[in-house]
Amino acid sequence: MQKTKILLVDDHQIVIDGLRSILETQEQFEICGEANNGKDALQIARVLSPDVIVMDIDMPVMNGMVAAQEFKKTYPEIKIIILSLHYEKSIIQHLVKLGVEGYLLKNSSKEEVINAVQTVKNNKKYFSTDVTLVLAQPNEIIIPDQSQNENVMLSLLTEREIEVLKQIAEGFSNKEIAEQLFLSPRTVDTHRQNIMKKLNLNKVVGLIKFAIKSGLA
Repeated sequence: MQKTKILLVDDHQIVIDGLRSILETQEQFEICGEANNGKDALQIARVLSPDVIVMDIDMPVMNGMVAAQEFKKTYPEIKIIILSLHYEKSIIQHLVKLGVEGYLLKNSSKEEVINAVQTVKNNKKYFSTDVTLVLAQPNEIIIPDQSQNENVMLSLLTEREIEVLKQIAEGFSNKEIAEQLFLSPRTVDTHRQNIMKKLNLNKVVGLIKFAIKSGLA
């Protein structure tokens, strides 16, 4: 029997260890590798050719959204299951649009994780019940004051900060952004801190969510 090769990608080793202990109970599965960010995952996938990737979103160096986009461009045959704490509709829709085959929340049961891997390996989609309910919800009715809110928040940023925000949303590191915008890494970090302060955000996933909603990503 040919085993399903699985690559685990998460910046928390305890999550990887937990997934490994769950999936290795199945004879048909083989954990072929692990990575702590999207960039490393792409490099590992090139060597190990996994069938399925189980991947987080919020990771350093290259986040899961950017990694998913790169995987679908370079290795479209690899199935991707997102395993995340985040269940905002805009983020899930963005990943579905990128072509991921599955989306689970980190409170999923062992059985659901196993079922998800088996399902996507058989060329089907798998979304947990909670995720399906989020996607089934009607689009938010935007009150005029709220519709203007993101534009107001965006207006707080300088043109350079908007450029940096776009690059952050695409998963580039401070060094890579600095090279593309002809800035020093320290200047990019200062812009990043200013953006977070102005938008009252403290995590990269929050910046990505804002960039998606405001049409920057």
